[in-house]
Amino acid sequence: MAPAFDTVASSFERHRLLPSGVPEAIRSVIFAAAHVPAPVRVLDVGAGTGRIGRTFIAASDSYVGVDTSLAMLREFQAGSGFGFLVQADGCQLPFHNGAFDVVLFMHVLSGIHDWQALLNEARRVLRSGGIMAVGHTRSPESGIDGQLKRRLRSILQEMGVHWQPQESRREALAWLESQSTHHVHSQAASWKVSTSTKEFLLRHRSGARFAALPGTVQEQALQKLNAWAEKTLGPLDTEFDEERNFELDIFEF
Repeated sequence: MAPAFDTVASSFERHRLLPSGVPEAIRSVIFAAAHVPAPVRVLDVGAGTGRIGRTFIAASDSYVGVDTSLAMLREFQAGSGFGFLVQADGCQLPFHNGAFDVVLFMHVLSGIHDWQALLNEARRVLRSGGIMAVGHTRSPESGIDGQLKRRLRSILQEMGVHWQPQESRREALAWLESQSTHHVHSQAASWKVSTSTKEFLLRHRSGARFAALPGTVQEQALQKLNAWAEKTLGPLDTEFDEERNFELDIFEF
């Protein structure tokens, strides 16, 4: 997956930047659950360009960001100037057992094929009594994004492409709940956005999982989605207001 993320690193945040205050709210909810004295040792698996990790660095936390994509980490470094960032495979972390108090998986578990190996390795480097925090942005099922995601999934399946990015996330969450001593589900933040079919199409062109598909598959799928959207939802640049939520699942071990 690293080569796909390398190709989209420079444009990754253009359509994915979280509103001001949201990363800070995410950190506050996580730290309220951590119950450990400062400095909390934080490992961010799949740190990417630092959309959320920069907030931990700004707060002077003992933060380590890991990602397989060097290009994404370079974007992170350019935007923060500080922080300990490591290019590594999350399934083979270069850290001692019990090295961290908190392990983060922010926008990571969807679409991961070998989530079991990833979580086993995270569990190894997490101290006893530490927490894992899984977070993602949720849009309403009836909203413009929800409709377009479902239609894109149907189009890809009709083309013979298995596209169920949420399956691995649901399976991973179920496993974490079965293994943990305590689980809390929280809505860390919510905000309003104005979005459109055009914005959705641009965002998916810069999405690493979609970009990893063969070029001809990408183009055919987006052409079909474009045609469906114009017929069903109207002009591509029509804006729709909807709410976004950032949800956290926090597991104590």
